[in-house]
Amino acid sequence: MTTTIITNNVPRDVLLGDELTAKELEEFGYLDADEIGGHSFFRYRGEVYDLGEFMVAPSSPISDWDGYLGDSAFSGVVFRYAENCERVIVGRAIVEDNLGATT
Repeated sequence: MTTTIITNNVPRDVLLGDELTAKELEEFGYLDADEIGGHSFFRYRGEVYDLGEFMVAPSSPISDWDGYLGDSAFSGVVFRYAENCERVIVGRAIVEDNLGATT
């Protein structure tokens, strides 16, 4: 198995809840109005991600990243902090078998 990370290495702003639009806030209904301002988010590929949903990257091919969030059994989003944690660099992690096919 091989893990490929696809990223353009562009830093993205870390946002607080009060910096999100009303429509973006609707996606995070699991947070109370009192909690939303204390959470950190970022925008990536047309989506908003809550950094609190990410898990610490395990010792593996993605251990150079600070966190990951799986979106299928064989892919996910990874991030690492940049610029004193005020920004993040985001990438896509894809697990492939040794023949190059996504498993």
